[in-house]
Amino acid sequence: RQMCIRDRIYADTLTSPFIFDDLPNIVDNPHIRVPSLSFKNLAWAGFQSPIGSRPVANISFALNHYFNGYNPVGYHFVNILIHLACGVFLYGLAKATLQTPALRTRYEKFGWIPFLAVFIWLVHPLQTQSVTYVVQRMNSMAAMFYVLSMLFYVKFRMATASRMKWTLLAGCVLSAILAFGTKEITATLPVFIVLYEWYFFQEPGRQWARRNLLLLAGGCLLCLIMALIYVDFDPTRILRGYGARDFTPAQRLLTQSRVVIFYISLMLWPNPSRLNLDHDFALSYSFLNPASTLMAITVIVAVIAFALLIARKEPLLSFSILWFFGNLVIESSVIGLELVFEHRTYLPTTFAILAMVALVFRYAKHALPAVIALSLVGMLFCAWTYARNQVWADEVTLYRDSAAKSPGKARPQNNLGAALSRQDRLPEAIEMYQLALRIKPEYGDAHYNLGYALSKTGRLDEGLAHFREAVRIEPKRVKYLNNLGVALALKGSYGEGIDYFEKALKIDPSDADAHNNLGLVFKKQGDRNAAMQHFSSALALDPRNPAALNNRGVI
Repeated sequence: RQMCIRDRIYADTLTSPFIFDDLPNIVDNPHIRVPSLSFKNLAWAGFQSPIGSRPVANISFALNHYFNGYNPVGYHFVNILIHLACGVFLYGLAKATLQTPALRTRYEKFGWIPFLAVFIWLVHPLQTQSVTYVVQRMNSMAAMFYVLSMLFYVKFRMATASRMKWTLLAGCVLSAILAFGTKEITATLPVFIVLYEWYFFQEPGRQWARRNLLLLAGGCLLCLIMALIYVDFDPTRILRGYGARDFTPAQRLLTQSRVVIFYISLMLWPNPSRLNLDHDFALSYSFLNPASTLMAITVIVAVIAFALLIARKEPLLSFSILWFFGNLVIESSVIGLELVFEHRTYLPTTFAILAMVALVFRYAKHALPAVIALSLVGMLFCAWTYARNQVWADEVTLYRDSAAKSPGKARPQNNLGAALSRQDRLPEAIEMYQLALRIKPEYGDAHYNLGYALSKTGRLDEGLAHFREAVRIEPKRVKYLNNLGVALALKGSYGEGIDYFEKALKIDPSDADAHNNLGLVFKKQGDRNAAMQHFSSALALDPRNPAALNNRGVI
């Protein structure tokens, strides 16, 4: 029944186009275009893609491309299957959790809890970003392996046969390795396995902690090691993302307190009118600017303190609170990421929703009213998820929704312009780029896109000016250098165009498009040997690049 509902509420998203971060990680990523399924090719796709620390997710994109190219249906279908699989594993984990020594007597009569908790989580509108947004497979797949690893651990602890215990423990370790190779958020897994043991198989308290201090320290140490691996043992890398941000590490850290409260509000009331691909979230400049910053920090500290105080009496609620905040800590910390994204709630809400459903049953006088009330919540969420996915069905609709909800933010306006441009609605696209630049004049991507749109409409001189402005703002952006070179070549300025292509290749020698464009310029100049060399270089980097194949064939 759950699968039928899932098919319906996500049915209209199967043909949704690639958007936003799908473009660099999938569409413009030559490394996933593997010519054959070999270990070498899949390893190349896994580790040479733009985010090489997520090889498992990258390999899944390569497999998708191998079997169905860039047909979005296959990618969306796999995302839905991953979401369903995560729900199945979560059901197993929820059911096993309620059968642990700490909870068995309290919840054994409430058999509906795992089903309703997972049903509500599966159809929750907040999950649309992790499921419908193709590249966020990185997020949903990481959560799937994370939950599976936890499930294997619980089954390992409950198993009696020695051979079965070792098999389950191996499954736990293998799932953890796959989780670590899918997304960095899974670095918290060792700590939560230790916490789970403490809460549900032991008795939360200082005595067990003192006796197992080495185990607790080991879990923390493993998390630290994973974090260091992700940053290539260079902790300063977590701050490098701030070069392209409009906020400082301190501002981000302060703002995240309000963002976390915002996530909680979305979990409790996920009306589609509140959901947005690209939220415009005001910065916190100090504890009192705005004053809600201090209030948010106070609430978070109070809730965590409350969780610790009730650990013995209410282990499920206490653990779920720590789970929610703990699984947000990586993306809601000082790391130079974007401020807000709804997909970050995917893993944290798993146990949070389970705890809320369990509390409804605990405090309801009879099970039937609880079942009816929670089923109605689930059906409401189905309707809201269906409505939200109507927005995701088309990129212009999606970006128009985002631009309307974030009118003071330049990026949604720019993205709407890019979507309109891909539909050859160039006058409308130009208007959106100009609006983005009025909001943020020093916006390289808007200058680049405006230059491209103007060039396509025949206004090459105006387009060239915006390409130059984009390069001035971000002089090391390969895409900008490459297209400035193309514009100059179209103007007949071959020498200057070659200079920009060579600058692009000096920054990124693996850019097949720059090699292809450089080959075209040499061909125009009559240097066929140099042209052949660069077309061949492009094909060595991207063997299935149609432009380079065609150009080499012409030579």
